[in-house]
Amino acid sequence: MNLAETTAVVTGSSSGIGLAVCRALLDAGASVYGLSRRETALDHERFRWLQTDVTIETEIDRAFEAVFAERGRVELLVNNAGFGFFRDIELIDPAEWRKLIDTNLTAMFLCSRKVVPSMKAAGCGMIVNVGSVAGKRGIKGGTAYCASKFAVNGFSESLMEELREFGIRVACVNPGSVMTEFFDHAGIEPKKFMQPGDLARLIVSLVELPDTMLPGDVTVRPL
Repeated sequence: MNLAETTAVVTGSSSGIGLAVCRALLDAGASVYGLSRRETALDHERFRWLQTDVTIETEIDRAFEAVFAERGRVELLVNNAGFGFFRDIELIDPAEWRKLIDTNLTAMFLCSRKVVPSMKAAGCGMIVNVGSVAGKRGIKGGTAYCASKFAVNGFSESLMEELREFGIRVACVNPGSVMTEFFDHAGIEPKKFMQPGDLARLIVSLVELPDTMLPGDVTVRPL
């Protein structure tokens, strides 16, 4: 995909991976809409922030209505919004569980279904879902977070098979520990980290592959 003059939507754009992806896409020439609860502090003529709580379906609807009204279609969706916590199962409040699943998984479903019709009509497009290595193996205390990220991988692989015949690519990027605010609240502290900007450049490189190449599942960890 040639990102010049492409319209991209990035969820969870206010910090960390999402903010870095927005910057990398702008550098590549895309027009970018950032969806997040907190303001995304990016000053660029091709960037617009849309305040959106992705756990609320009506707010997602409103955001995409604004994007389509201004741009007509979305060529790229990066489903990045997410958070996590690690604690023993009996200490997890059911409301916390539901919020995590709504943010990490249900929002991905709701955003994807908003862009698929226009991508099908165009015969092209790409959806990149940000998963985690925690979606590949269980982690002590990670019953909620790992469950959501295992589901992200299943969702992504199934959606890839569903949409590839329409010329739409779906990729799932599963990073290890990235230096973001995530670990300020997660309750664990890894020994090594990757930088958000490096992961963002990886995502952009996958998007910029020829449209005939389908990257699928990509896992990357700190060395």
